[in-house]
Amino acid sequence: MPIVPQDTLRRLAIDIFSATGIPADDAKIVADHLVDSHLFGHDSHGTWFLPSYARSMKKGYVPWEDRDLIRENPAIALYDGKGGNGIVAVTRAVDLAIEKARTTTFGFIGLKSVSHIGRLGDYPPRIAEQGMLGMVWLNGGGLFLAPHGSADRRLRPEPIAFAAPRGNGLPPFMLDMTMTVVAGGKIEQKIIRGEPLPEGWVIDQEGNDVTDAEKYRDTSTGVLPLGGRQFGHKGHGLAMMVEMLVGPLSHAGCTKEDGGGGGVMVLAIDISAFTDLETYTEEVEGLAEWVCSARPLPGVDKIYAPGEIEQETHKQRMASGIELPQPVWDSIGEVAAELQVEMPEIS
Repeated sequence: MPIVPQDTLRRLAIDIFSATGIPADDAKIVADHLVDSHLFGHDSHGTWFLPSYARSMKKGYVPWEDRDLIRENPAIALYDGKGGNGIVAVTRAVDLAIEKARTTTFGFIGLKSVSHIGRLGDYPPRIAEQGMLGMVWLNGGGLFLAPHGSADRRLRPEPIAFAAPRGNGLPPFMLDMTMTVVAGGKIEQKIIRGEPLPEGWVIDQEGNDVTDAEKYRDTSTGVLPLGGRQFGHKGHGLAMMVEMLVGPLSHAGCTKEDGGGGGVMVLAIDISAFTDLETYTEEVEGLAEWVCSARPLPGVDKIYAPGEIEQETHKQRMASGIELPQPVWDSIGEVAAELQVEMPEIS
């Protein structure tokens, strides 16, 4: 499999997106998002999306500036993205949420009718870096989550992400998770790599484990909710609550047989309205120190706080490069050729 330096992959992604004719700033936002997803260890949200993104951009691109305002007051703003790029839209929404939180303590931005927003974990740390608590929810993604006790697909992965600022210049704490036992993109990676699925990810109508990754394409199968067979009622319940929060408040609607879904909620909370930031970070650092001082079980290296594994992976991949499956690299080469972008030489 090709190993591509991150700066080479980033430059290539920017060049490909720019060649579609979209604004240069937008090309960089989307390219950075995909490459950074690799760096933080989430290949499921990386450059395997690049070819489909680029072809969609070439076909027709709706800029953030074309959005429609649905409703606004000092604390909230709701927008119809009119089919605009989701990664760009949420990146812009983060800035708007921070701006509102500075004056009203809580800044809430709701979006509907935007394309795939990528990795949710990209966004809340941007808020946390401003000394605030950041949260993002989505009732979007593929329809593949099966409610507890069924294999029928009724819900989306319903991802959520949170971030909190740290002291001593450390990167924010960050949690990014779905209400399924696994994100759909991680199943797609198994398909691309020709690997079997672990037991406990996907089930058939008899409740049996599906380990043939290609059978995920069969919509009679379903992905188990967070908690699996025994405690899946927890993920099932949380997924429904995400729908009830995001769907109606964003005006995207809840997921139902006739559609709905695709709403985004971005929330920034100004910590300084409650306590000074130094006191806050001392508290959360004390929590992390206490929890992570727990003795690891045999075979466990250390106890991590949310986001620390991603930071370790980022450091390692910045130095060693990003390993891409050959089919992904080939598909990037195909779209680069279509857009007359020269592919870099890699060792």
